[in-house]
Amino acid sequence: MSTRQAQQPASHPVPGASGERQRPSVREDEPPVSVDKPLLRLGATLGIVGVVLQVVMDRLHPHRVDPNNSAAVFREYAESHDWTWVHIGQFAGTLFIILALIALARSLSRQAGVAGALGIVGTVTGVLVAAVFAVQMAVDGVALKAAIDVWAGASTADQASAFQVAESVRWTEKGLGGFFQMLEGATLLALGLSIALGRRYPKWLGWVGVVAGLATIAGGTVTAHSGFSAAAGLFLTPATVLLAVFLVGAFVVMWRRSATR
Repeated sequence: MSTRQAQQPASHPVPGASGERQRPSVREDEPPVSVDKPLLRLGATLGIVGVVLQVVMDRLHPHRVDPNNSAAVFREYAESHDWTWVHIGQFAGTLFIILALIALARSLSRQAGVAGALGIVGTVTGVLVAAVFAVQMAVDGVALKAAIDVWAGASTADQASAFQVAESVRWTEKGLGGFFQMLEGATLLALGLSIALGRRYPKWLGWVGVVAGLATIAGGTVTAHSGFSAAAGLFLTPATVLLAVFLVGAFVVMWRRSATR
């Protein structure tokens, strides 16, 4: 009886035999959507509420005269009885929008490379936008109204000096407005580039944010030099339209991502 050496079959590793679990391959620049679900949903909700609140407050804010004509503006503002409440509403609306953009930036910062770094930049500039706008609303909604009321009730002999005080407060508001716009533009630029260079959101939405950011920075620079002038409006009017498209588009996509299984 001949003996043959038994051929041993090639050994193959058995999953789990060594005690290790196989990990599903996950792209480093695309973590699970479930990580950001609550934040994205909260951000989208706050963003939409903020946009609606801003539209309502804009309708209530008096703006029938040239905003760079201080005498006409002061007479118009003196007749407003809801001035401070309107500006509190404007602040709340902008704060909600900024919180939504920070939620967006948090999601974008999870990306790898430059796209993720730009998301972090957008977070920092977004916080600065909220801080500067809070000061602007305090100056415009409280300090300016008080100075205008003093001017409106001053005697003929005191009106000139009271007007100069109100004009100084008005220019403080204009300066804050210019820096608010430049910071807002920087935030849109950073988030827009992060979206355009990343893979999480539609690239067209990112380029809309980039153009809106550049136009807002240009408008804020002109505002810092010339106040609320027609020259600043040449940049800020189209920037506002693009901003609306970017915000609504971003909030819709954020809500859809939060609902993804």
